[in-house]
Amino acid sequence: MPQTATMPQPILQIDTVTKVFDGATAVDRVTLDVAEGEFVTLLGPSGCGKSTLLRMMAGFETPTSGRILMRGRDMSKDAAYEREIGLVFQNLALFPHMNVYDNVAFGLRARKRTEGLDRKVRDILALVGLDGFEKRRTGQISGGQRQRVALARSLVTSPDVLLLDEPLSALDLKLRRQLQVELKRIQKETGITFIFVTHDQEEALSMSDRIAVMNAGRVEQFSTAVETYHHPRTRFVAQFVGETNLFEARAIRRDGDSVSLSVAGVDLPMTVAVTPGAGVRAGDAVWVAVRPEYITIGRAAGPALRARVASHSFSGATVTYALDSAAGHLLAQVPFRPGQGHPFPHGEEVRVGWAEENVTVIPD
Repeated sequence: MPQTATMPQPILQIDTVTKVFDGATAVDRVTLDVAEGEFVTLLGPSGCGKSTLLRMMAGFETPTSGRILMRGRDMSKDAAYEREIGLVFQNLALFPHMNVYDNVAFGLRARKRTEGLDRKVRDILALVGLDGFEKRRTGQISGGQRQRVALARSLVTSPDVLLLDEPLSALDLKLRRQLQVELKRIQKETGITFIFVTHDQEEALSMSDRIAVMNAGRVEQFSTAVETYHHPRTRFVAQFVGETNLFEARAIRRDGDSVSLSVAGVDLPMTVAVTPGAGVRAGDAVWVAVRPEYITIGRAAGPALRARVASHSFSGATVTYALDSAAGHLLAQVPFRPGQGHPFPHGEEVRVGWAEENVTVIPD
């Protein structure tokens, strides 16, 4: 299994932070190290604690226990205005009576950083693609442009860390994808550490250096986007991040960091890597995760199960087959070839397989 690369010295450290509201634990002993210049996403469903964690980083909430350190200094009890942290929230909080220029300049003026103010404002507006918009009111520009104004206002003060709480969620899909690309470009050009909150898995995968997947107040996995998708460490991560086939199996034998599996009572001639230290032993029940795009159907080589085609759906470049097998309901996503039609009609019996390297074993 791929190993996460050694990260630079952390700029921000979350040290066993817990937050309790009226007896209910919103954030539960979370520990994270964020490297300088990194794009980290807090990903999870509504109510998982990601926004509460972000608000503690910003200084709007105080941890019940634990510490938040910036460059090694505990800032858990510092007021929000004492932290070198920028903020972009979903509601943007732009000043409607000010033009674009004055909205962006506001933070510099409030901090009395007026030296070189005009150059800084114009440079940051050019960076976010808004040069020429200086005199327009925020009510005279589009939703995407208002997002850029809010981003520019936060970046112009050169914060150590920029926190973004679902800033794109109110935008339509096309604009959201466009701004995802822009955000990543801007983050790389400025070198500022971004911590981004979202419930959108595609958004997290497309932008992040690393993703912290949260569930019920805890971080279930903190890893690169590629590792999060291809090597989920828990059932929740496997099911929440993208679509996956998750079914029960049994470890027949273990050899180092690999196990041989029996699926639906069929011993499959395959050896699959497991997370070192996962504690899987011969005879243990485990979960097997395989992404739909890695399922092969037809005359599958290597390990295979028998299944029956329940339905299929066309989505442009691919066809998704729903399959019923002894292991349960499976999805297989295969490329669509014009002129070929649907080679596996409803009700046909097929063989289902996958390559060993595309399988993840998760302890029960």
